[in-house]
Amino acid sequence: MYFCKVCFLLFYFIKFAKCIWANDLFQNDDDVLIISQTKEDEEDSDTATGRVFVTIFGFPSKCEIEGTFYPCTLSLACWWVGGINTGGCGGNSWIVSCCVKRVRKNIKQDQSLLYRGDKDVKKYQIAEEPVPYLQKRNDDAEDECGLSGSRVISKRIIGGKEARFAEYPWQALLKISTFQCGGVLVSRKFVITAGHCVVKAKLKDIKVYLGELDTMDTGKVFEYEPAELHSVTRKILHPRFQYKLIQLDRFDIALLEMLTETAFSYHIFPICLPQRDLTLRGRKGIVTGWGKIKPSTEMKGTNVLRSATVPILDIEECNSWHRKKQITVELHEDVLCAGHPDGHQDACLGDSGGPLVVLENGRWVLVGITSAGFGCGEPLQPGIYHSVVTSVEWIKSVIYV
Repeated sequence: MYFCKVCFLLFYFIKFAKCIWANDLFQNDDDVLIISQTKEDEEDSDTATGRVFVTIFGFPSKCEIEGTFYPCTLSLACWWVGGINTGGCGGNSWIVSCCVKRVRKNIKQDQSLLYRGDKDVKKYQIAEEPVPYLQKRNDDAEDECGLSGSRVISKRIIGGKEARFAEYPWQALLKISTFQCGGVLVSRKFVITAGHCVVKAKLKDIKVYLGELDTMDTGKVFEYEPAELHSVTRKILHPRFQYKLIQLDRFDIALLEMLTETAFSYHIFPICLPQRDLTLRGRKGIVTGWGKIKPSTEMKGTNVLRSATVPILDIEECNSWHRKKQITVELHEDVLCAGHPDGHQDACLGDSGGPLVVLENGRWVLVGITSAGFGCGEPLQPGIYHSVVTSVEWIKSVIYV
């Protein structure tokens, strides 16, 4: 009886390997790679056959990682087809594992890769040509923007929580010599950031990372795909930008043109630009970044992208908060304020240049660029952002030429 089971197992192992090799377990009927599947699709006969063997010994046929379903299979079979063996199917993971498909991008042999610490993980792809799609998205239309790769965006940076992979696919990380800033992707070639982040920077010193989540590759969060590393060929400061020492910078926004285009994918996707008449009073926004998570106890920011939900204030309320703290500040039409009265969620040092977004008609829209603040995470000291509504026409005139 045992011999029969072994033969039966080997037979279905071969069928299963063939099934995965053809991508049947990881594709839907439209040949679209599934990464954020939250319910099981109807399976064809080959896919069903590939799952049979795990039930022989009482293992489940599927597993779930962060809301995504993957097949439970022999670890050897998963390794055979280039998958990633993870736990989640019960038993010894050396025998049966949750098989996460490793999606490989088509990279030319002469393209170099940049590694960060973890020798087993290909972290960054240096962009020398547009990157192929990871998941099909109809990005030909200009209105395709502001769609999260994750099905869950929740209230989660000071007092915030860690983001999921692809939750904020428009988020960019800027490394500029010895410091970093945030940024936000608005087209295939352009990223927006704060003017004060790049005003004195040389182009060769600015590096843009797209699709980043954990900058230190600690393994605490699962990253399905590597980030892209882009060089910058041009920086364009807003024509009305003014750098000030003791007051807020005016029109604190800049555009960075990347040397190569990016292809929109599951974890790299642009944010929507706002309409000129968008009303923000009384609304809540989400701010994201890799800044400090405690206002005074840590010198460096977090390595995992974080987000926080903040109420957007009108100018009168923002002025009132500052007066109560005996702070004299000049608030012009090009800024907006956001924050909690008790300061429990806020943007902080290192978040400069990152996005403040709101949900508008089912899509995420860029309304602010993190600019300044008199302290962070402090009561009655809101974060101050450049108001993108005031510069949206200038942005369009640059990126849509």
